[in-house]
Amino acid sequence: MADPGAVANAVSEPDPAASGAGRLVLRNALFLTIAQAVSIPVSLVMSAAQGRFLGAAALGHMYLGTTLNSFGFLAVDWGQSGGLPALVATDRSRAGRLLGTSLVWRAIAAAVVAAALNLLCRFLGYGPDVQVVVALLSACYTLDTLTNACQHTMIGFERTDAAALRQGLGKLSELAIVLPILACGGGLRAALVGYLAGCAIINAHTWRAVSRAGIGRLSVDYQALVLLLKRGTPFVFIGIAMVLQVNVDMVFLSKLGSPDAVGWHAAARRLTGVLVFPASALVGALYPTLCRLHATDQGAFLKTVSASVRGTCILVIPVALGCALFPEIGTTAFGRAAFSPAEDNLRVLSLHLFLVYFTMPLGICLTAAGRQRAWAAAQAACVGVSVVLDPILVPLFQRRMGNGGLGVCVAVVVSEIVVLVFGVVLVPRGIFDRQFWRSLLLALVSGLAMVIVARGLRSVSSFLAAPAALGAYVGALWITGGLDRSHVGAIRDMVKRRVSRSYRRAGA
Repeated sequence: MADPGAVANAVSEPDPAASGAGRLVLRNALFLTIAQAVSIPVSLVMSAAQGRFLGAAALGHMYLGTTLNSFGFLAVDWGQSGGLPALVATDRSRAGRLLGTSLVWRAIAAAVVAAALNLLCRFLGYGPDVQVVVALLSACYTLDTLTNACQHTMIGFERTDAAALRQGLGKLSELAIVLPILACGGGLRAALVGYLAGCAIINAHTWRAVSRAGIGRLSVDYQALVLLLKRGTPFVFIGIAMVLQVNVDMVFLSKLGSPDAVGWHAAARRLTGVLVFPASALVGALYPTLCRLHATDQGAFLKTVSASVRGTCILVIPVALGCALFPEIGTTAFGRAAFSPAEDNLRVLSLHLFLVYFTMPLGICLTAAGRQRAWAAAQAACVGVSVVLDPILVPLFQRRMGNGGLGVCVAVVVSEIVVLVFGVVLVPRGIFDRQFWRSLLLALVSGLAMVIVARGLRSVSSFLAAPAALGAYVGALWITGGLDRSHVGAIRDMVKRRVSRSYRRAGA
């Protein structure tokens, strides 16, 4: 994941286009990072509460319902998460027409998909408990997809403030609505009703933000629908490949593993999902800017991508090592008595985290450059890996270790290696330059310091050892020069400007 300052300082020689894009990406990444700083602890609290109050089996049902809906609602989105921001970013005058058309399409398609998922659950032999969970989650996804249309339009204006506010407000609404339901003894269904209420609140807030953004009058147009579907089609194949792999993994695990193994794997994926947030912030900030730069300035496009990949080296090491060295911190939140086997899942998935921090910026580079089909082929290879390995590894690990989810984790790591190879081959030359390898080497050396401190404090509580190990990493990075002082200065200056503007507005 890129250090936002690295984007703003991508080249040694001044380049107005590249530095201007860097400042814009830095600002947008900063918005999303602040939102994640709020949402990450809330996400951990909510995941822990679900694990403690609902148990592993119910958490597994919820995760299964989420994966099925994620796959089904690909047809609702139809690649608009990538196509809509790009269309708006290149021609903002058509934003109202595109948004209005997208909302109508999503409302109709969501109803069809919800009905289809109910039939699919019956076909796969899932009982009423799973069917109700899937139906309630379909209602949540319906509200979310309407909110997403508004958010994607705002991103097309290269504004991530609405997305940041939505993310933070969404997590706080979960804390205010769902947590009391769980604490008062409400079951899975009651909790999902709470999530639905939170989705409705977020939808209303986002709609209000859009109405004030000057997008223009909403309208519905057949030609706009054709344009949205045509531009989104390549992204659909990418989404299908990515989400289909998760569905394949969960179906094999639910059929060949135990219900508890599904819950342990769900807990591990929730925890690693939180750790992927920084990479998600980078992708959200990069995409609209890269779409514009690819059409107007190829040199600035390559420099911005190169800087983001270099910055990835700085953040990926502590994230992956923290997951491998201190998995008990996550399972303690869920309750180690019930979820301690998930620690093995986290250790294996730490390798996946290391890989995905690089594949995400490479993927966004390729999609912004119009190479969605090639990237979709890379993602499709992951599905093939899961189809081949899951039936072998899940029963093997279930039989020998009582945790079939470890087989899924191994398959996920292998598939991500395949994706990374594809990404390195497909991206333009010049991204993995000498500066990249220097950044990676310094991050690895600093990571070694983190491991040494972590091992030296094995007898100390992980909650004390983890911050000390992280401090050792940052200190080593600073000493070796891996953490450029100009990066820190760029972020500090931007924060000062934002605070100064707030004071001026308050005084006015």
